[in-house]
Amino acid sequence: MGQTQFIPTSYQHYAVDMDGNGKRDIWNSIPDALATSANLLKKNGWQAGKTWGYEVTLPAGKLPGGSKTLAQWQALGVVRANGKPFKNLPDKATLKVPDGRGGPAFLMIRNFSVIKAYNNADKYALAVGLLADEIAGGNGLVQDWQRPFTKLSFEERQELQKRLSQHGLYDGKFDGKIGDGSKTAIMAYQAKVGLTQDGYPSLEVLKWLRQK
Repeated sequence: MGQTQFIPTSYQHYAVDMDGNGKRDIWNSIPDALATSANLLKKNGWQAGKTWGYEVTLPAGKLPGGSKTLAQWQALGVVRANGKPFKNLPDKATLKVPDGRGGPAFLMIRNFSVIKAYNNADKYALAVGLLADEIAGGNGLVQDWQRPFTKLSFEERQELQKRLSQHGLYDGKFDGKIGDGSKTAIMAYQAKVGLTQDGYPSLEVLKWLRQK
């Protein structure tokens, strides 16, 4: 609905009459549409003055998952890709490596999850964050999207999960959805056979599984 594509329930919860004409008109009023989007972010916990995340450079070897403070990630050898220091070291962050170690890696803090309240897709939230950085005068990504691996089809992702299960590394559903459980299993298998441990569901990993 409207200029910022709200669903009806979000409109009911967050719509704002910013231009003061007595209507919450996200279709024809730019102030209303933008203020409504800002209201959604605010009510879902947006932390003013903080970023959504950082592009980072990873050390060699396996990295733990889960949420850690920026200080803890830094102690593990994870640093900002542009060489600048992290801000607010006590902030909790989660590591995401969308395209494996050949592409950019990110530490996502609280505001990244808030963006996902608008659209619950990592790629959407990442695109919004990167665009915001560019608008604010950022220099873009340090590491390009090289996409060094061949991506898997839905059927291949299911096969990957089944083969990981046969190795005793995965106990979830064979639904073709690569979530945290699948990524943890992939990293465990990569560690077992001496591959780079990035948890990325590549055709290369599947070929290794087919051989063993």
